[in-house]
Amino acid sequence: MTKCISMAGLALICGTGVLLAQEPAPKSTTAGVFTDEQAKRGAAAYSANCAACHGAELRSSDREIPHLTEKSFKFGWIGKTIAERFEFIRETMPPKVEKKLPDQVYLDIVTYILRFNKIPSGDRPLKADVEILKQILIEAPPD
Repeated sequence: MTKCISMAGLALICGTGVLLAQEPAPKSTTAGVFTDEQAKRGAAAYSANCAACHGAELRSSDREIPHLTEKSFKFGWIGKTIAERFEFIRETMPPKVEKKLPDQVYLDIVTYILRFNKIPSGDRPLKADVEILKQILIEAPPD
């Protein structure tokens, strides 16, 4: 009996180890987690939905509205996950008509903001899957 339990326990431990080994490791934006095409779609969506308040160059002329570049980007985006920024924007923008856009459009806007701030693009588009986005850390762009 003890032998069977030990073998079952070993199988469980080994099986768990295999499952853990197959999970994707958390990523960083330095790996290029979105495409240029996605960021271009985001630029068009940003122009249509965000630029009136946040400025065409992601710098608002209104002191009450945050910039999306330079120090504001560094302190508001770097070190957070893409999910954190995506969910915040989706839940609060545009003011008084939150969640106005489809999730993928919000995510495309996020990729545009990342690309504008010199975050490198890659060869696969991001999908609006919060569980995956939670694994992608926004890191400072390479110099």
